[in-house]
This record gives sequence, structure tokens and C-alpha cells, in this order.
Amino acid sequence: MIRSKSTKRVYLFVHTEDCSIKTNILGRTFDSEWLKVEPDGTITVKGSNADGYAWDGCSPKFNFLQLTFGTPDGMPVYNTCKPITYYASMFHDAMNQYKKVIDISRKETDKLFKDNLRAAGFIWWWLYYFAVRTFGWIMGKWKLS
Repeated sequence: MIRSKSTKRVYLFVHTEDCSIKTNILGRTFDSEWLKVEPDGTITVKGSNADGYAWDGCSPKFNFLQLTFGTPDGMPVYNTCKPITYYASMFHDAMNQYKKVIDISRKETDKLFKDNLRAAGFIWWWLYYFAVRTFGWIMGKWKLS
């Protein structure tokens, strides 16, 4: 686990390479320290910056007595050795991090999360998608609806 320098928050995952996916979110441009969105629909989480991109996986999670409790991230996938929700949660968290300035709606971000879970073969994709659509408003206001 990685502890954030600025907060007491504990991150479970750190990705130290840039990771890109092709999406149908076209015609948008955004570039920041950790996230890049290109007009052709390519979205990149920039893990090669500093010490890598860190996030807590699928939320909510909380720590108690040096143990982490909360939403399971699934079993590791054989070809990546990473939990099945790893990439879906990484892209979703990165886009949520920039929700007040990015030209992508919460609905589009949640759909991308769902599509990535389904592409990974996660059988509980529908439950996780339902949870982010139902409870995502708790995490704050998006620039767009």
C-alpha cells in the first residue's frame, strides 16, 4: 500500500507506466499531469510521471487497524496478475479526479467503467455499474451532468 504524501489516504495500487485505451468519447481534448484525452477517443493515464499513478481500486474502501475493508477488486487475471477490476477502476478514478475541469460527463465516465469491466470478463459488472451510477453523486459535482 502507498500512503499519499499530502493526506492520510492509503492507495492500494500504483501504475508506473502510461496506459491507454481507445474509447468512443470523441472530439475532446484534455491534458494534465495524470490524464490525457485525445480527439480520436484515446484516453491515457500517465503512470510514468513521478512515482506512478496511485488509486484505491473500486470504492468505497476504508482502513482499520492496518487492514483495508470495502469493495472487492476481484481475483487477479492470469495474463496481468492484476485484479480483474484494476484497469476499469484506474481509468474511472483518474477521470473522476479531474471531474471539475474535464469535458466528459459523469455518465460517460461511468459507461466507460462498465465497458472496461465487461471487456475484462467481470461477472459482477452490472452490480458495480449500478453502484457507481446510484452513489456516484456523493463524490461531488461534475462540470457536466
